[in-house]
Amino acid sequence: MSLTQNAHSSRGFRRHGRMRLGEDILLARHGGNIASMRLDRRADRMVATLRDGSIDCASNSVLATAPSPMSRLGAQLVAVRNDTAEVSRAEIRTLAKFSAVWLLISIVFTVAVVWLATATNSPEILNQALSYPAY
Repeated sequence: MSLTQNAHSSRGFRRHGRMRLGEDILLARHGGNIASMRLDRRADRMVATLRDGSIDCASNSVLATAPSPMSRLGAQLVAVRNDTAEVSRAEIRTLAKFSAVWLLISIVFTVAVVWLATATNSPEILNQALSYPAY
């Protein structure tokens, strides 16, 4: 039996043009049990009425169209600007302050260790300071 013929009727489904994805999916699911098929243009899917009276539908698109990453990022930035995001602007400012303080402390300690290693003129301390993996 081909995809365009119905085993229970002599006429079968005769389509002119390309077969939609939803139609192909429904034919694979139900085959000859399909009594009629129609296109739901608003939802972009095929709706099949089966011989037992039940209805099944299948989408004509493989993947739903999702917004691009740049548009999602733009929407998130607008939500932060309007203070409607899940994270408030005050929380973001607090996190930025803590991060800046942490960066400043890290720079001060790194400079202090390098200064201590070079000021003592000891090759062992300089070697330990340069080979320590934390910085």
